Amino acid sequence: MATTLPSPGPQPAPGGGVTLPPTPEKIQQKFDLSIALTLSTWPALTLAVQNSWGGPLSCEKRDWFAGAVSDLFSSQPEGAIDVEYLEEFLLQVMIDEFEVNVEDDSGAEIASKIVGLRKLTAQGDFGMVDEMLARWKEKQARGGDRVSFQRFQGEEDEEEDEEDSDEGMEEDGDVEMNEAPQLAIAPKEKVIPKVDEEGFTEVVGKKKR
Repeated sequence: MATTLPSPGPQPAPGGGVTLPPTPEKIQQKFDLSIALTLSTWPALTLAVQNSWGGPLSCEKRDWFAGAVSDLFSSQPEGAIDVEYLEEFLLQVMIDEFEVNVEDDSGAEIASKIVGLRKLTAQGDFGMVDEMLARWKEKQARGGDRVSFQRFQGEEDEEEDEEDSDEGMEEDGDVEMNEAPQLAIAPKEKVIPKVDEEGFTEVVGKKKR
């Protein structure tokens, strides 16, 4: 006897009644929240805001940034925004608004997370968004997380190091790199014939072995 699968219609709620699917407004609200929470975990953006690299309104720019990402998805057909496209958008905003050139792979990670959350929220799955919100609230209760950075050696520093190295070589003396050292070649022993008392010729070197 064949098994009849239940219809995928609305399911009864635990307290009775029927659980209705989330409205488009609810889905959009959760997706917008997921964008803001995801951007708050991007160290590059957090660092730019903390140091006001986007100017005195850097915090407001971060909020605008989340809205711009949401508008990007709303302006395109569902599924048209992929990870690569979104990554390019995020990196361009970082350059234009915060004067930060993100050279690591963090932009791709943030883009991938947002695209994944878009799919989940569109299906009415808000579990991950709620978990992210709970973690964000815990961080805020602890005073939030600050991001520090270390200045790496740039091209100008490398050029200065090369100049210092060249000056040190000049002080130690000129080094000729084109002349190869001369090889010492030992001359072969000259062979001298010798006639013994019986008239036989004996061939020996200058030194007897």
